[in-house]
Amino acid sequence: MNTVTDKPLTMLRGWRTGSYGAGALTDCNLVIPTYRRPHTVKKLLAHLVSLPDRPAEVVVVDGSPDDATQELLSRWAPGTALPFVLLYVRSPAGLTRQRNVGIDASAGEFVFFLDDDCFPQPGYFRAIRQVFIRDLAGKVGAVAGSLVNEMNKPLSLRWRARLALWLAPRHGEPGRFYPTATSVPRALATPFTGTRVTDTLPGAAFAVRRNALQQQRFSLFFDGYSQGEDLEMSLRLRRDWQLLWCGDAHAIHDQEPAGRPAGGAKGRMEIRNRYFIWERYSRTSRARLWADFAFIFGCDLLSGCGAHALGVARGALECLGNPPRYTEPPARREYQFEWRQP
Repeated sequence: MNTVTDKPLTMLRGWRTGSYGAGALTDCNLVIPTYRRPHTVKKLLAHLVSLPDRPAEVVVVDGSPDDATQELLSRWAPGTALPFVLLYVRSPAGLTRQRNVGIDASAGEFVFFLDDDCFPQPGYFRAIRQVFIRDLAGKVGAVAGSLVNEMNKPLSLRWRARLALWLAPRHGEPGRFYPTATSVPRALATPFTGTRVTDTLPGAAFAVRRNALQQQRFSLFFDGYSQGEDLEMSLRLRRDWQLLWCGDAHAIHDQEPAGRPAGGAKGRMEIRNRYFIWERYSRTSRARLWADFAFIFGCDLLSGCGAHALGVARGALECLGNPPRYTEPPARREYQFEWRQP
């Protein structure tokens, strides 16, 4: 075996239960990565049961080091009239890895991704599916949902200062990518109907055409808890596909604090990941990029976030001395599954 495609598949185990019910969208699957949030993911699944439109299959990919999520769901699912097939998979941890596991575990033409603390509203799945269906030419590779509770909100003081200093584009459009490896906050977007072209997908709520996922998988450069992995995947998909933002696909992102890294690790990761994306997709506005890193460090010190500031400084020094590099392997199926009853 001397090529990537010759590598043997990794066996993962899990269980499946439930069945298609009225309203199930048979060409749609939903992948929910989760990590140490058993009650959060159970709440989301219960919410999905109540929706008039939902994917025919829901895949929970659990990267937790303990059995709490598995035990809770294996008690809850058999006693619930599930109107969709529920698959539970134990997986190595890491958001991008878990998403790739979910891709292999599902088979629908349209693959939806939700954070476990993101709650789609009635009509969410049908609205995004319709965007794909209406695309007769098959040019739309991915569709972003609208996190309505994060739209049309005032900017934080830090973001207002960043815009005033021209560290980010003052008059840019939310969802667009700019040379400093950032985008205008979606908080500035106002609710809308229909679709608009976008450069970026919100990691909490989006869907991808299966054909696009046969060409690109989520990058394992973003190991563990990730930040920026959704931006990087968006820009990679955008090379060959059109990305649309669906204003009629509403979801509520009720951000859960559990499962996030400590301040120092988070600060280092934010800088390294952003630099990686900048070098891969931009390589312009270098001075503005580094000025923004200095701005983040200074704001952390002034606000008493010493651990995060140290992480930012460490990440910046690493980018100067040993910039992060990663070569994407060819997209391929990596996992096979052994299913049982819960």
